[in-house]
Amino acid sequence: LDIQHRFALSGVASLPGRSRVFGGWKLGAIASMQTGGALTAITQTNTTNVFSAGAQRANLLRNPNLPNSQKSLTRWFDTSAFELPAPFTFGTAGRGILRADGRINFDFSLNKDFRWRERLTTQLRLETFNAFNHADFGLPGTALAGSGFGVINAASDARVVQLGLRMAF
Repeated sequence: LDIQHRFALSGVASLPGRSRVFGGWKLGAIASMQTGGALTAITQTNTTNVFSAGAQRANLLRNPNLPNSQKSLTRWFDTSAFELPAPFTFGTAGRGILRADGRINFDFSLNKDFRWRERLTTQLRLETFNAFNHADFGLPGTALAGSGFGVINAASDARVVQLGLRMAF
């Protein structure tokens, strides 16, 4: 829930033209960009012998955040900056000290309404989602000693293009 920066823009523009074929087209766009959310490194089990069973925070040895030039899908943050806390102690890592990858997405649509009679309209739509095919990566694993700790193994959908026809009567 901690997104530091977010930009969103949407709009629809009617394209010029008056003829039955070339007139009446509408171009729509939605753009959104945001920084990544906060993540917390956790252990796989709770060894404090208090509270309910479940994860607890790991111990922090140093700053785990890597410069952007050193980040990769197999090493999103410095995994050696964490260790398991001693039994019956709480971990020292703060909440939300890691950041996920940001998101960038552009969606576009082009549509036209063809009116046949007073109450019969056909709409032709061409829509593209993630139009520039920008790779938005998923969250890295945050469970210390887990096989995916610090590794990103998912991404958002690639570009999707769809053509639709809608009749309203």
